[in-house]
Amino acid sequence: MKTMFFFCFVCILSFLTCTVFAQEETDGRTWGLFADQSRYVYGDTAFVRASADTKQAPIDTLYTGDEIAITAITDKVLSLKGMKLPWIKIKYKKEGQDKEGFLWQGVISLAPMRRGELKLVAGMERRMDTILVYDDGSKNPGKQFLVKVKAVEGGKVAATNSFRMMDDEAANFAEPKVMSGLGLSNVQYIMVISFGGEACGIPTNYHYFAWLNDRRLVALPERMCVGDAGAFYHDESFIFPVEKGGEPDTIIWHVEEEEATDKDDKDGNPIMKTNIKESSKYAWDGVNGTFKKVGKWRS
Repeated sequence: MKTMFFFCFVCILSFLTCTVFAQEETDGRTWGLFADQSRYVYGDTAFVRASADTKQAPIDTLYTGDEIAITAITDKVLSLKGMKLPWIKIKYKKEGQDKEGFLWQGVISLAPMRRGELKLVAGMERRMDTILVYDDGSKNPGKQFLVKVKAVEGGKVAATNSFRMMDDEAANFAEPKVMSGLGLSNVQYIMVISFGGEACGIPTNYHYFAWLNDRRLVALPERMCVGDAGAFYHDESFIFPVEKGGEPDTIIWHVEEEEATDKDDKDGNPIMKTNIKESSKYAWDGVNGTFKKVGKWRS
């Protein structure tokens, strides 16, 4: 039952987080911007404006990885790249001078990630229409975000990678994290960025990338977790080489899924039934920067 208590806590925390982050009239909920936060410029070229509009010529230009501080989120919005987002008032330093102005939120990164001189700048590139195909063959229109990650060193973009995610309740907040290479050969850092929802029953999706010693940014396997306290949970986890139970140049994937039965224990909690408990292995090729699924078994 510890697992179920954990999922209950996660659901409550997610709800509170997203209640704060959500912006009802815009698509900007995922960024989680607040005044006094530090961020990076995500756009390749970001034009700083004297006011929250595009009618005047830019007063300055910033580039990917430049550091800014959020001072205010305005109520003026601009629709661009399929996203309706507000203008953000910022302050920054350039050539030793303190400056300020306005940027459109779409050229600002998600929460900043950095290790030494390396900046990993993640942001929403655009939102696009897509067609969702279901198991029964039916189709419905939907929308996706194209999320791009840029590795910036010395003020220049050294490598990029990207993935797509649905624009649904599982895109209500983002949380990035940078770790060591965790024992994978030729990997200096591993970045994971998770996207989650505001209530129980909404999945959290984890997207992994490896920053290689030879300055490549490559994708790793993805995983997902979802739960509804007292009803069910689906938990996917990774074991990397340096972690307990890890194997050289291998990512071990575990999944466990349980659902409540119609019986309760002595404390009144539902007795859970295990539906899935299985594992897989992904072999990592550090030279080519690729992975391959090499086996699957049930516990």
